[in-house]
Amino acid sequence: MDRSAQAEAVLERIANFAIELTQGTPVPGGSVRVVDRNGLVGEFAFGYADVIAQTPARLDHRYEIGSISKTFTSLLIYALVDDKLIDLDEPVTTYLPWFVGGEPDAPMTARHLLSHTAGLILGSDHIPDELAQVWGMRNLARSGALGERFHYSNLGFMTLGAIVEAVTGDTVASQLRRRVFEPMGISDARVGVTHVDHATMATGHWPLHDDRPWTENDPLAHATWFEVACADGNVAANIHELSELARLMLGDGTLDSRRIVTQSAMNEIVAPNAPTGEGTVEWGNSPKVDSSRYGLGVNVEFIDGNHCVTHGGGMVGYATFMLADRTSGIGVAVLTNGNGDYPAAQLVARVTHQQFVAELSGRSVPALPPTSARLLVSEISEQHLGDFHGVAHDGTRLSLTISSLDGIVHVECKGQRAPVYRTWTARFATSHPDLRRFHLQIVDDYWTFGPYALRRSERPVVELTSVQQALVGHYRCYSPWYTNFRIIAREGQLYLVAPGGVESQTEDCLLIELNDGEFRIGQDPWMPERLLVGPIVGGRAISVIRDGCLYSRSFTQ
Repeated sequence: MDRSAQAEAVLERIANFAIELTQGTPVPGGSVRVVDRNGLVGEFAFGYADVIAQTPARLDHRYEIGSISKTFTSLLIYALVDDKLIDLDEPVTTYLPWFVGGEPDAPMTARHLLSHTAGLILGSDHIPDELAQVWGMRNLARSGALGERFHYSNLGFMTLGAIVEAVTGDTVASQLRRRVFEPMGISDARVGVTHVDHATMATGHWPLHDDRPWTENDPLAHATWFEVACADGNVAANIHELSELARLMLGDGTLDSRRIVTQSAMNEIVAPNAPTGEGTVEWGNSPKVDSSRYGLGVNVEFIDGNHCVTHGGGMVGYATFMLADRTSGIGVAVLTNGNGDYPAAQLVARVTHQQFVAELSGRSVPALPPTSARLLVSEISEQHLGDFHGVAHDGTRLSLTISSLDGIVHVECKGQRAPVYRTWTARFATSHPDLRRFHLQIVDDYWTFGPYALRRSERPVVELTSVQQALVGHYRCYSPWYTNFRIIAREGQLYLVAPGGVESQTEDCLLIELNDGEFRIGQDPWMPERLLVGPIVGGRAISVIRDGCLYSRSFTQ
């Protein structure tokens, strides 16, 4: 079989896989493109650009690419380095004198920002303007010594955007078009997404019910549409335009004989820089990554010994992924219009890469992962099967049975049985009507469900402090990035628990009280995220502030 016939066979498998994936995940559709250093290998669109209107997805539809924009921002920064407008190792305050970050003897630099090692918070996206967000958060907590830990930060790339505008006297959008998009030959890609661009784009979707985990057959709705321009996620592209970025990564900064960045710049961008990197999707027998460390605007991975660079993008209503295997010369771009907290784009990209590399190298082709989100009993330990019991802080009890039915994990509660579903992380969800509010999660040898630690036998109730009791509840804001969360008490400790959301935590996060009314979000002392308690009225906190974003207590529980 010649190379083109091999590629066609793989694409057909992947297309069927992607279409089946839309049946049991909150992803209406998207597009996939495979490239090598010379150009197109194959492409297809799948599913719906608008699932409600039943509009088929097309290859020319654009999608917001989210954080893959950070790779474009990195290329722009290096273009400005070449013009000697930016020095990666100069203090940020050289360019933004009002910025507070690092100590005088260890100043924060653009290199720290590019590698997510500045210790800055992820960000809260509670206001739309980049400069206002950077200014408003400049005095928020920063954890640890500079460079010692990888902690993904949208705020860091917003700060880079502010630096670009300070040194050029121009907008990030304008500079990206002139210095990156036009040289790459993708000048029609949108940077700084406005209402004018909406007509060319696939419609973004998210779960209709944002206050509970999504499970199979739950309804979808059109996601909130808004304009975006910040340097951490400001680009909308079709599948051809995104795949050109993968080709640039394969070509050492050259695209069709056009030099976009210098060889030395590309060498720095694609080299591991941070101590660790982004997490990877775990979904059945999905492809495994040997190592993951962030570079300077891309995640650097080794997959079966191959040097790969990747980046995912999560936006409100969109999720995307780019993978460039610099060893095999294969690049994959995937666009989807499912909400950015769902891993389908990453899963499709990794499976596509695995299948192509195996097929074209003559190795045995691995079996495709399951397309259903239903959790297989083979994916959990036998110790997590059986009867489990828990008691909440208010004395209410919950008992459930975890069992296997036809190889699928099911949960039984109050005489009714329902399947258990995978989600993005090691958390799970179920369609059981009495278990919709929270995720199920495995912790050591037991399960948790919101306020319940479900063990083989109950433990005594732990009394809460008055502040803990006041905080327990459901909180909301109007930011579409992270609309709501609950604070629950479990065995005497508070946790921040989010059902979903593009910028939400993907696990139940322990709240550690630091000072009167201030909590760290996360058990690790290094974590910079903070929650501040608002006024307590009638024994209940009526609001809290999460990293600068105000949430009020919801009338729903």
